[in-house]
Amino acid sequence: MTFVTNAEEIARMAMVSINPDLADQFAKVILFLSNQPALATAMRGSNVPQIGSAEYVCRQAGAFSAARNPRFPKEPATVPDEMVSVILREYFDIPQHDLERVKREHSLSMGAENLVGELLERYLATILEPRGWIWCSGALVKAVDFIKPPTIASATWRLLQVKNRDNSENSSSGAIRDGTEIEKWNRTFSKRVGLNWAAFPDALLCDLLSEEAFKAFVRNYLLSLRTLRK
Repeated sequence: MTFVTNAEEIARMAMVSINPDLADQFAKVILFLSNQPALATAMRGSNVPQIGSAEYVCRQAGAFSAARNPRFPKEPATVPDEMVSVILREYFDIPQHDLERVKREHSLSMGAENLVGELLERYLATILEPRGWIWCSGALVKAVDFIKPPTIASATWRLLQVKNRDNSENSSSGAIRDGTEIEKWNRTFSKRVGLNWAAFPDALLCDLLSEEAFKAFVRNYLLSLRTLRK
């Protein structure tokens, strides 16, 4: 599996036609994947281009950009199991007249929880991208959410996977090709109360990240969505 020789330039030109502000970031992501093609994600659907081809790079430019568009919270579309109501009523003593409300609120909570991880990535991107990191929006890189190109201080690419909780880690994101490891960080813990901002892998950014700032970002983001919805 290899990328076309001029993949970085193809990426830059493709993104210029979509969103010029993202041209540098996308070109660097494709440069990274050119060196680590095993980490490139395959596109879904029928008649998809081969990983590494010029068409693949161009189509992934659209995915990279589109994934940064506003995303509205959605209630899960799955039909709830009626047996849940039986358990809520008979064991947890939820009154019959409250069952539909409880199920509805639970469904909304699930929809909100499904969005937290992406909101976390979006918040981190506002802090990390101006400081050298790149948000791999569109899931272009397997098990990696952010990359940081080599610098004077570090001659290797840094790969970072972020999770909202410590029990949602992807098992495929261990050691990868050439001995490079994906750094991992989670915001909260599943077995105890606490936040993990102080342990963010980039020590230079720890003082810029906080739960208060994350909450403010989420409030402003949701307010903007409500405005767009009108």
